[in-house]
Amino acid sequence: MNENRDLGFCPRCGALMQDGVCRSCGYTSRPSAAPNQPNGMGTVPQNKKKTKGWIIGLSIAGAVLLVGALIAVLINVNRLVFRTASNIGSGSDGYDDYYDYYDEDSDDYTPSADDSYYEEIVDTLDEDASYTIDWLTESRFASASDDNTGYYVTYPELRAKEEGGKDYSAINAAIKRASEQYQDSYTGYSDGITTTGYVTFMNETEISVVFQHRLAGEDGTLPRLSALNFNLETGEQLAPQEMTDINEELVMRFRAQDKTQNDGVDFVQDASDEKLLTILQDPEEAVYFYSPVGLEVGFNYTSEEYGSGWVSVTLKEQAL
Repeated sequence: MNENRDLGFCPRCGALMQDGVCRSCGYTSRPSAAPNQPNGMGTVPQNKKKTKGWIIGLSIAGAVLLVGALIAVLINVNRLVFRTASNIGSGSDGYDDYYDYYDEDSDDYTPSADDSYYEEIVDTLDEDASYTIDWLTESRFASASDDNTGYYVTYPELRAKEEGGKDYSAINAAIKRASEQYQDSYTGYSDGITTTGYVTFMNETEISVVFQHRLAGEDGTLPRLSALNFNLETGEQLAPQEMTDINEELVMRFRAQDKTQNDGVDFVQDASDEKLLTILQDPEEAVYFYSPVGLEVGFNYTSEEYGSGWVSVTLKEQAL
């Protein structure tokens, strides 16, 4: 995907936006050309402010406003911005409007154990827990003015509420490593890479962290999904095999739930049982995480016939 470089004010921090992306805090207003997935539809996380980006046109009248934008950049050059960027990637078949969260009239999705299935990836935070979540951002930009490549990451960090509380440094280090999965390859994508982290489930003993990755190149956008799950009592990462049995029965349930939940993604419905089992066992492609609704099981896929994307389903009976 190639987009023209546009300039404007960031609605979050007031700094200059280039090509729809804030140079300071990483906020983006660019839509994606990625294929979409029902369970991967973009949304505003519960603790991330929803807003509308706006762009200054490069017209004769807009030139005057551009001067004002440059002045604003100078004013804000020393401003430290440390907040969450709402950059949402997506998954596979089914939706073309996962940037609809810019619509102020759209409702935030709040998952519930009573839901039939998990509808969107959003933050679900427990404010009564003994720890809290801080949101960190990182970004890199190409030095050339005609280069759109960039690297934008938002990820969570756990912090004990009380002084002398539990040490989460090992868990935080693992989360940070996962968020930086594409930091060394972003220059290979003409429109950059965006990674957005979510805490989809948290309590005193477990936490699930999910990352949506958006790899935007000249041929379009590749959506990817990844997840980490931790036992907070031991500090150890949970393996998928500890969360569910990965066998032929799971394949049957996955295919059936996909019909109900996603209206039947072609790749899932047309793949053989052996193919689906292989993907669900693949640590590089399979994705497992908890939500308030249940256990989410999914995977990334790439196919000449069906393109690239990700798909997931909800196993309600395996909710924590």
